[in-house]
Amino acid sequence: MRKSWNAGRPSGAFRPRATIAIVAALVACFLGAFFFSGQDSNPFFELLAFTPDMSKPWTLLTYPFSLLISRVFWFAIACWVLFQFLSDLERTLGNWGAAAFFFAVTLLGGIGFLVGVQLFPHPAALLSLNLPLETIVFTWCLVRPATQIMLFAVIPVPTKVLMWLCVAAVVVEHGWGSPPVGLFAALPILVAWLYATDRISFLKFGAVPNIPGAKQEKKRDQGFDRFMGDVKLREQERAEKERLRKLFESSLDDEDKKGG
Repeated sequence: MRKSWNAGRPSGAFRPRATIAIVAALVACFLGAFFFSGQDSNPFFELLAFTPDMSKPWTLLTYPFSLLISRVFWFAIACWVLFQFLSDLERTLGNWGAAAFFFAVTLLGGIGFLVGVQLFPHPAALLSLNLPLETIVFTWCLVRPATQIMLFAVIPVPTKVLMWLCVAAVVVEHGWGSPPVGLFAALPILVAWLYATDRISFLKFGAVPNIPGAKQEKKRDQGFDRFMGDVKLREQERAEKERLRKLFESSLDDEDKKGG
């Protein structure tokens, strides 16, 4: 899948730190699960995967990292897609905002899935990155509606089509065998739609900066001080050049007078 867009910001000055950290954590957990794959008990899978019995409540946030090692190709594609889409959202959301968004949709997905399973008993669990990943791609489509998507660098896919494909993927995948569960699992997509379209009055999309407030203000002040210092330095250079020019002209006048 290839994307073409112009975010309108200098790419050289931006580093998607949150996205890089999340992908690095995914890779670390995947490798950890790989080294324990030959044993009867895989702690990375048992401690990170979410099951509706709520015996391990922290797994509401960790299930994206409980990856099956048999899906190496899928894992590589998923990490690449996550990096492409979340890193671009991070330009708007900021470093802290992107991390918060990833874990927020993860938590909402787990809660929605849990409620659905409680109302419509279904022997299922959350064991992969799919749910937050599909929500992130959906959100990207909302905020980049004019962007062209090239599937496999060949097939053009409108963002509206990709957006609805994400919705269908969540409902079908997590509702397989019990469709209502899939609808509840789509809770993060609903909240992401409200958030990305600024329908939540107290929470504006992209309101979290790349740098915490105090540090950002300090950096802005330092930048202004450097700018003013450069201005003063240029003024001093111009004044010095003007003084030398007048001195040179004065010496030429004196020579002319002597010669006359």
